[in-house]
Amino acid sequence: MMEKGRTIIVGAGGFGRELISWANDAHVAGRVPPLAGLIDDDSAAMNGFAYSVGLLGSIADFVPQSRDQLLMAIGTPRIKDRVAALLGARGGRFTTLIHPTAVVAGSAILGYGVILCPLSLVSADVHVGELVSVNVLTSIGHDVSVGRYSTLSAHVDLTGGVRVEEAVMIGTGAKLLPRVKVGAGATIGAGSVVYRSVPAGRSVFAAPAKTLRQAQPPEIAAR
Repeated sequence: MMEKGRTIIVGAGGFGRELISWANDAHVAGRVPPLAGLIDDDSAAMNGFAYSVGLLGSIADFVPQSRDQLLMAIGTPRIKDRVAALLGARGGRFTTLIHPTAVVAGSAILGYGVILCPLSLVSADVHVGELVSVNVLTSIGHDVSVGRYSTLSAHVDLTGGVRVEEAVMIGTGAKLLPRVKVGAGATIGAGSVVYRSVPAGRSVFAAPAKTLRQAQPPEIAAR
């Protein structure tokens, strides 16, 4: 029997508003408690939108109740990390949301706070770390690992054996070819086709993906 309580979405941007529907679907399927609302530091975040739930208050001031189950709706990994630490220090618990239409292999391992949106796929022997977001129609192939706090946008394809370290942002429609490794804190631009490993902290874009030019330190640029 599902523990009584309430579900609260952390972040009221576009992804947070999408999660209203996905959380309601998961509640009907008996996977999460009923949705109570959202929290966000922008008090006007829900202005102009008509939903059955609204803002409960700010992230900065929110104190979780003992049975609250939190859903992380923040996409930027570094902010996701900071907010998770803030709420965790107050006793907040992030729950995993698996939409009823998502497909998860029995051999896959999911960390806490993972979000699997509609029609996403997690294949055989995959490991998905804590607080990873997997948006709609995204596919994670066999033997892939995705590090904590990472965000996979819609229509992303991680093919077999890919290694994504923590806090990686992958844009819409990106494709990572087999056994590619992506270092911590890297960014993969929308529509990129990545066929070679990406160092930590780098940003790549286009098809095939190219590394963005890095700015020179002031002392070098001045020479």
